[in-house]
Amino acid sequence: MEVISIFINKILSEAVRKKSTSLRLSIGSFPMIRVNGELLAMENEEIISRETLTGIVNSIVSDEEWKSIEREKEVVLVRDFPGGLRFRINVFFQKNLPTISFYLIPHSIRQLNELNLPTSFTDFVSLKSGLIVVVGPFSSGKTSTIASFIDKINREQYKYIITIEDPIEQIFISQKSVINQRQVGIDSNSFSSALSYCLEEDVDLIYVSSIEQDFNSAMPIIMNLAAGNSLVILELNSNNSVNVLERILSASYKTMSKEAARYCLADVLQGILVQDLFPKVGGEMVMAYELLINNSAIKSLIREGKLNQIKNVIESSGNDGMRSMKKSIDTLIKNGEI
Repeated sequence: MEVISIFINKILSEAVRKKSTSLRLSIGSFPMIRVNGELLAMENEEIISRETLTGIVNSIVSDEEWKSIEREKEVVLVRDFPGGLRFRINVFFQKNLPTISFYLIPHSIRQLNELNLPTSFTDFVSLKSGLIVVVGPFSSGKTSTIASFIDKINREQYKYIITIEDPIEQIFISQKSVINQRQVGIDSNSFSSALSYCLEEDVDLIYVSSIEQDFNSAMPIIMNLAAGNSLVILELNSNNSVNVLERILSASYKTMSKEAARYCLADVLQGILVQDLFPKVGGEMVMAYELLINNSAIKSLIREGKLNQIKNVIESSGNDGMRSMKKSIDTLIKNGEI
């Protein structure tokens, strides 16, 4: 086991040294890292054997997590390693063999003004209630954006903050704010139960990480909290604002009429940020984004169920701080960044 520990610490350190964002280990292949969006083989390392990978999994996974793997055939967890390294780890099976992926969690949180996002989004930190949705494909930096958002509030405002995550990725230290971080499966049985508990607390800010299986039951509670005295930040996997609205409404229809759901969403929604990362000329990655601000035009379209017209409003509402993904990408191309 000591040899396995030395190997995994060495290969993770090497992956970070090469500025990779992820490492994948599969039996019969070289270790693979992703650098600036490109998948590269670490050909200076040995091909991963079944014995090596099984040893790595055994050294990382707890007994309870093994039970989850046996039941679900997959598990997502977070671990700390020497050198201050912290990774989100996906363990799953393919062809009845284990596979493992490591995703680097940045050690430090970037300040919100360093992300090149418009003030129409960063000004959301002053909101007292409502719903903010931050979305993007996997590994698009949305969790980092939310961490920067929470960090700014934590440093500058006296707030009571609860995060509901599965698993907990970024560790926050309370500064002016008080932050409690709850992990589903450890600190609460489900997203829904953790959210329901927030109804009994005077929470100022609630962050809800990506929900998969529990989404339909959790969404009505999120709407209820956002309609009260809490600002809710919801993280989802999606690639456009309209898809987000459709998904939220579909879940809300389970507990209220379609008209009531549309009016409720129109009232509580503050904005939707859709982001993605692209390889930058000269190296590293650069963000492109779509930003929907829930102005009067958007509210009316949501209430009337005319979601198909929202894209046009985003494209024509630059003066209100909105921006389409196409406009963002076009600007990056014009500036020679991608």
